[in-house]
Amino acid sequence: MPVPPRPRSLPRLSRGFQRWTPFACGLGLVLTIACGGRPPTEAAPSASAHQSLSAGTSPAPEPTPAPPPRTPAPEPAAPAADPPPGAPAGAGGTAPLTADQRAAMLAGPEDSLIATPIHYMKSNEVRHDVFFPYVAGKGGVYVGVGSDQNYTLAAAAGSELMFLLDIDQSVVDLHRCYEALIEASPDAKILFDRWSAGAVDDSVKILETTYADLPEADRKRIVRLYRAARETVYVHLERVYRRHQGEQPTSWMSNPEMYQYIRGMFLADRVRMMAGDLTGPNSLQSVGAAAKQFGLPVRLVYFSNAEEYFDYNRQFVANVEALIGDEQSLVLRTIYSKKWIHADQLWAYQIQPLTDYRARLGDRKNRSRNPMLRFAELDGTLNKDTGVKGLSLIGLAPRAAG
Repeated sequence: MPVPPRPRSLPRLSRGFQRWTPFACGLGLVLTIACGGRPPTEAAPSASAHQSLSAGTSPAPEPTPAPPPRTPAPEPAAPAADPPPGAPAGAGGTAPLTADQRAAMLAGPEDSLIATPIHYMKSNEVRHDVFFPYVAGKGGVYVGVGSDQNYTLAAAAGSELMFLLDIDQSVVDLHRCYEALIEASPDAKILFDRWSAGAVDDSVKILETTYADLPEADRKRIVRLYRAARETVYVHLERVYRRHQGEQPTSWMSNPEMYQYIRGMFLADRVRMMAGDLTGPNSLQSVGAAAKQFGLPVRLVYFSNAEEYFDYNRQFVANVEALIGDEQSLVLRTIYSKKWIHADQLWAYQIQPLTDYRARLGDRKNRSRNPMLRFAELDGTLNKDTGVKGLSLIGLAPRAAG
């Protein structure tokens, strides 16, 4: 029997989460199809904004490395000792949130979930390290879409609160699986093994124990997601576990300090997984309200390539306005186009100050991402010659790595 994780107060899933029961029956097939995912073509397909949050998170075309040394599936580990008690004033730092702070972080409505045809369990963006010199030490609030690539970016930034959004129920549930298994895994190798075929029974026990206070239908759905996604995630984590540039580990799984940072964030209840539509009326507004209440700036907003799939409508502009940052706040995005130099096999990476982004959103000629980039190039603020292959900047000076 597993050692139960430490007692925690988890929110009940919103009513929208219960609309997905029919989807689970075909989940294994859909996840298999997702393994053959491809990047979007240069002309964005006809897709709704609701589909955008999973964009750019299809499987990576990386060369398959040798797997980490296999070990017998570990027994569920007893949780590490709780972090030092007592949170600082406000929500700054990384100490555990108080019950009132956690309630404030969970406050506010979320956007409605809808059925999505493909469920992206992993990212094929592999060079997030090109962002590191610009995001290091940012702290503050992190807002991102997609799956575990967010953990690498938030750890690199030393983020103090994390809001992880997706319109796809399966991605939201994937973060819940990660949460429970990360908390029960003192290091990345143990977490990796929890996704192996030999560890299914023990991992399921951890999930069932962690989410025992959720409605039975929600708990069963999370367990079904783990079973259906397990092999896909296991293959993915082999790559993430090995990810380096030269001698430097560049992912939350390959860098032990990054892993411990993310584990600490989960143990401190500083992560909120949300149903989220970037153009919806609720989730980003709730994030902005929470950040404002805590007095923390929104320092990083990671879009992946989601902007390819929607126009900058009035609701989206209002949502970005709600994310109060400062002069250090940045927007991170990826771009798939043959017209851009790629940092990896598929993606160009770009950084833009949040203040610049908000200003451009206020000009209606910037009706979507591509026009905005064209106008930034015309006004001389888009820099593609940064000294780092595949990295471009808007309104920022290049920085050296290290």
